[in-house]
Amino acid sequence: MKAIKSIYIALFTTLCLVTTSCQDLTETNVNPNAAENVSSNYILTYVLTNTGKIVYTLGKDGSKIGATMQYMQAGTNEGAAIINQYAWVQEGWISASGAGVFDVLRNNKIIYDNGVRDNNRFFQAISLTMKSLVFGLMADLYGDIPYADALQASSGDYFPKYDAQADVYKGILTDLKTASDLLSSLEAKDAISATSDVLYKGDGAKWKKLANSLRLRYCLRLADKKAEMSALGINLETEFTQASAAAFASTADNAVMSFIGTTGDNSNPGGLLNSANPNYLLKPGKPFVDKLITLKDPRLERWIAPVLRKWDSKVTAVTTKTVVNQFGESYSVAYVPSTAASADTSLYVGLPIGMSITSAIAYNKGNDAATYPNERNPYISYIHDRYRKNTDPYATMDLMTYDEVEFIISEAALLGGFGVSDPETHYKNAIRASMTKAGVFTSTTFNFDNYYAQPTVSYTGATNKQERIIEQKWISSWFGIQSWFDWRRTGFPALKTGAVAQFGPALPIRYMYPVANADPKYQVNYKAAIDKLVPTNYVPTGQSKDHHYSRVWLIQGLSKPY
Repeated sequence: MKAIKSIYIALFTTLCLVTTSCQDLTETNVNPNAAENVSSNYILTYVLTNTGKIVYTLGKDGSKIGATMQYMQAGTNEGAAIINQYAWVQEGWISASGAGVFDVLRNNKIIYDNGVRDNNRFFQAISLTMKSLVFGLMADLYGDIPYADALQASSGDYFPKYDAQADVYKGILTDLKTASDLLSSLEAKDAISATSDVLYKGDGAKWKKLANSLRLRYCLRLADKKAEMSALGINLETEFTQASAAAFASTADNAVMSFIGTTGDNSNPGGLLNSANPNYLLKPGKPFVDKLITLKDPRLERWIAPVLRKWDSKVTAVTTKTVVNQFGESYSVAYVPSTAASADTSLYVGLPIGMSITSAIAYNKGNDAATYPNERNPYISYIHDRYRKNTDPYATMDLMTYDEVEFIISEAALLGGFGVSDPETHYKNAIRASMTKAGVFTSTTFNFDNYYAQPTVSYTGATNKQERIIEQKWISSWFGIQSWFDWRRTGFPALKTGAVAQFGPALPIRYMYPVANADPKYQVNYKAAIDKLVPTNYVPTGQSKDHHYSRVWLIQGLSKPY
């Protein structure tokens, strides 16, 4: 890990990422030129927006997790080794748009320290919640991480030890409960700037729901480690029961931020302000597209675009038609005569997983002898155009959403031992909430009850009910990251690799640590962490255990995901 250096506060323009006005950001302390004395109202916006960008970047099109969960694939050679072959390498600690995760955590610590100094319980609670979210994400990705001794560079600790993953989760659940308690007793003196709080506009009740929703996330994450957490003093059933009574109750509680779209810094990374050439080389994954088609799922049309050229046996000559989806979006599609049984005649066509580059470029092209740019094969769908815009109401930075909470409670009720019941009601609520967020109910033709009644969707129609819950959660997590952690824990959905997977027929299960610092003090901590990893059969002989196919503590001793 890089040495933790002095604290830097982002420029004022960055602070205004998801708000149109900064008129309330005027409070300062004694010395406005000293970063450590900047008002927490300024710092809060930076912490929230950059955390949002980090989470969004981890799952979006072109990401390692997005590819692993088969939301998309690369259709040309740019980045294909990482995306299609899972040829992951060591990188820096997670970041987005220049903001590293420890930079966010350092700034977040200032908020907490200021909150303690000023006896402001609201700032303390927000900081503990965001600390838990970010450190939890790191523990999920890497395993053991610098935690208890991190952020202590000012005291001369540049190379903190890596805490055990179990201890990190204990700290997270402890901090989230503390945050919830603080938010239950706010007074007028604890007020914060609504403009600074670009997530909840200073609404303490919503922050309390987020803290408790995150408690649910981590209790279920630890479902297979109940005994180990009990030994550390954490009763997961008690935690879950308490949190479920105070968690998200509707989509209005979603912890979601929008991109503004006026500068590169506050725009979607796929928009033209950040990407001069529209990204067409990334294609939706065939398993995901086919699943949505099979289920007649209207979210398909929110996330995926039709092909530009559609094979069709009912036309005798190329015929251009205007296709209008149920949300009123129009597309010009050329219908092409098809006689080959192998042609995919669907209006929506995904790219198969793990194809060689030459096969991917020509996929579904059939006997069309025309030459197309490699990334513009018109017989494969593109990801919806909204992901190539600077801003769009359905492409947001999602920290946590109500549908995730309902899926969590549904699965916990099914598994038992978490103090909740009625898994089907929560499962059904979760699907409806996901569709609400995706704007599905603006359609005048969609009927939710008919959708849910399908044997392939309904809870009662499932032979394996946990698989059914996780499959719908995977769909709802489109371009999110929680589906990877669910798959790693349960093995669902049963995704398969393609022919080019570099390390064999298995998906990656962790992020590798950044390239190790050469300092001997760092090496001691790094080696202690990797010594606790357990290589699977997909880690080549002679390679370091710091590998993306090594098991972290959370899934050691389990048969899942493989």
